[in-house]
Amino acid sequence: LKGEDFLIERLDARLSLRRQDSGELELFIHPIYKQPRLHPLLNQQESEELISGKRNLIGKSVDQGEGRSTMLNIEYDPLTRDFVGYDVSKVQAPDRVNGMLLSQEEKSAFQRGDLLELEDGTRLMHRASEPKGMLSDRKALVLSVLLDGGISYMLLRGINALGKNVEQRSHRTPAFNEAILEMEGARKSLSRAVELQGPHLEHASRKMSR
Repeated sequence: LKGEDFLIERLDARLSLRRQDSGELELFIHPIYKQPRLHPLLNQQESEELISGKRNLIGKSVDQGEGRSTMLNIEYDPLTRDFVGYDVSKVQAPDRVNGMLLSQEEKSAFQRGDLLELEDGTRLMHRASEPKGMLSDRKALVLSVLLDGGISYMLLRGINALGKNVEQRSHRTPAFNEAILEMEGARKSLSRAVELQGPHLEHASRKMSR
């Protein structure tokens, strides 16, 4: 890494991708520390509970002035030995999981990091400190998000389990299989449209992503 007043030849770090409001993916670099870095909003006991895994996250209400407040969730990332804090309201919840539409209440619960159980029994929860951004009792999920009037699909593989001793069930549920077919069908439709109309269809209403 090279900046105006510094040069770092080597840095152990964890990389993550976050989808912005525009739909674009942005790369973030998270340095790996030798010792846990304390978070200013946590006391010693809260820090120890997160580090030990006794608690998965801690929510804090932060005063923004003029009678406004923001809810922040704080997690601990054992890989980077750092605390991860984020604004709950800015967590992007999927519109569908394996083709199943989430209600507004379920989206809000996902943002808060609560455990969701879908119609087919699939369970998942948002975790910012996880490589895939969530935990689930399925190793793979198909997420769908409405963007610019179209649908963006994302197939997540290698999702970690809900807990150390919690088994993961087969992700090949009827809902998952149907969502895969829908995703592949949309991809083929976009491919055919590109062939007919040329490369200017990059901003077509139906976008695909992995």
